[in-house]
Amino acid sequence: MAGQLIVLPGVTAAASANAPRINMNAADTVAAKISSLKHAAAARAMTAVSGGGVTGRCRVTGQPLVSKGTSPKNLSLTEVSGKKALAAGSNSGLALPSGSLTTSYTVVAAVALASADVSASGAVNLLAGFSPADEYTSLTLRYYGSLAASPNTDVFMAAGPVITNTAVARVARPAGAWAIVVIDFSDSQLLSLAVNQAATFATLQRSSSPVIVDGSYLELGYHPSSGLANSKIGDIYTFNGSLLTSDLGKAQLADLVAAMKSVYGIA
Repeated sequence: MAGQLIVLPGVTAAASANAPRINMNAADTVAAKISSLKHAAAARAMTAVSGGGVTGRCRVTGQPLVSKGTSPKNLSLTEVSGKKALAAGSNSGLALPSGSLTTSYTVVAAVALASADVSASGAVNLLAGFSPADEYTSLTLRYYGSLAASPNTDVFMAAGPVITNTAVARVARPAGAWAIVVIDFSDSQLLSLAVNQAATFATLQRSSSPVIVDGSYLELGYHPSSGLANSKIGDIYTFNGSLLTSDLGKAQLADLVAAMKSVYGIA
């Protein structure tokens, strides 16, 4: 039958010496079944560059990930609790392909907050949106440390396609080395944020949404200054449109979060 895939248990297919390794986990399998999957990246599939920096590709489209900032050599790979993680030092970030920032979206990311960032007062820009001209346009995901002023004390926050510290959705940081963060922004401008589950969301209804310019992109880190500070990112999946606008999408999102929690050892 055309297109049929036959899997023989215990048999490993031969490959050329230089063939790329297919490195899929349970979460990849779940995400691949969601039709709106747009981009995916994983530190475990990236390669460190001699002399500093990293290279990688979108695991959906094959397009290259783009190093951003004046110090791309500050991008590096490390491990957190046995899982590969991307670090982005000052003036560096790693961008998903052009067009990865859309007018509505769901983003699911594995985030490891460093103890130095948790015990501080500053902001960690974990995910940020930029225009094609590299102008900062979207506070996609940020964390404020435990010494930050209320109400931004020890919380994840998201603002959607704007830059603000006030009109945001907030969720408290859970304990643990890794957290699975869900950010959703719908066509009706409803912003939703959840951590380690996909049943209950902090929400914010916007009255209007700025237009996302064609070619805008989503970045891991924040290349204009602080990068990821001391924190790290593991796997990330983006979807072209809100998964929370349908029962099927909600179920698929819940399955993905459950799979990612299993991969990252989150109870």
